[in-house]
Amino acid sequence: MSAKCIPPNRPRSLHKLGCMIAACSLAPVALAADNPGAHEHGHARLQMAVEENRIDLMLNSPAYNLAGFEHGARTDAEKSRLADISRWLETTPLINTAAADCRVTAAAVELGGEEENHDGDTHHEDGHHDEEHHGEATHREYDVSQQLECNRIDADQEFTSALMERFEGMAELTIEWVSPSGQGSARLTPSNRAFTVNN
Repeated sequence: MSAKCIPPNRPRSLHKLGCMIAACSLAPVALAADNPGAHEHGHARLQMAVEENRIDLMLNSPAYNLAGFEHGARTDAEKSRLADISRWLETTPLINTAAADCRVTAAAVELGGEEENHDGDTHHEDGHHDEEHHGEATHREYDVSQQLECNRIDADQEFTSALMERFEGMAELTIEWVSPSGQGSARLTPSNRAFTVNN
């Protein structure tokens, strides 16, 4: 089993560095997201590849972490929330330096596991939807790719992630990175959102 490679229809540099990540022997935890049983609310995985002042990122997260639900958007408020999330993911760097020197130059956001249908939608006595029985996918995930350009990336660059500040449903973010000097990993939490990359 290998880490995911960014589909070839993504920007060429994203595809190239996505395959670079896939070719590296990342720690076993990095492969957990390829296991269907790894869909765990509160947890997400971010892969990053650093090359000079460019960073390519791939985020995989259960939709619940970002949206607070995984069913298809049923109300105008839910549709608006999903649209806001996509805009944020397309324009806000998933990681950044303390000086906020990085900007998004390319991005792609995909929300997988679209609902199949609403036929036979059943309700329990308490009014809640029974998602397991009316044909909706119950495990939806965001797959996000970003390319960042940074003004400067130092030899031992510290980065932070705004993901857990923006999305309260994300309790833990596993980051695996590769750079010309090697590879490494970090595990971020809401109280510890900083990590260092050796470039």
